[in-house]
Amino acid sequence: MFSMARSICCVSLLCAVGLAGAQTTEMPTPEAFVEGETWEWRRVDALTKLEEGRSVRTVVKTDEGLAFSIDGKTRSIPLAAEHGAYNPSAKPWRVWPLAVGKRWDFEANWSRPDGVSGNTQQKAEVVAYEEVSVPAGQFMAYRLEYRGFFNTSRGTNGQQNDTYWYAPDVKANVKHIRSSGRPVWTTELMSYKKPAP
Repeated sequence: MFSMARSICCVSLLCAVGLAGAQTTEMPTPEAFVEGETWEWRRVDALTKLEEGRSVRTVVKTDEGLAFSIDGKTRSIPLAAEHGAYNPSAKPWRVWPLAVGKRWDFEANWSRPDGVSGNTQQKAEVVAYEEVSVPAGQFMAYRLEYRGFFNTSRGTNGQQNDTYWYAPDVKANVKHIRSSGRPVWTTELMSYKKPAP
């Protein structure tokens, strides 16, 4: 009986160690991507439940090597806004490697195509490694919570909270919820395709 209990304890300990190991991931390198790899996201308004838009990202070959084509615009790999260099800042958007319990401060100055500029400041934390379901399927993902506020050149300001689920298997956020005192919108991965080797 004692031997059986001891075996169960050992197996439980090994499972816990294995799970802890799964709760750390590095930033994907350009070599991790393949030409033709494609992600499609959909954004839905939280109040009306209507689709606000879609975004498609595809890995393409350029003269300089592989790059992302995002809604027709070419960006470098890794994508700055996806993998940690949101803007040149001492307080970056994402700090790698991701690990449950990791915390940092994020701050960004930004501008929109309509001429409005602003500043966002948030406290970020990796709070869990969990399964999440989206239209593209089920994924094990890191849940990252950003809590803070924003202000704009138009004099508006307020609370801004963001929750992201980053799935290492697809090297991308599979879900993102924005709230400002109440839910504003949700973005989810609709499909992910990787060409056969």
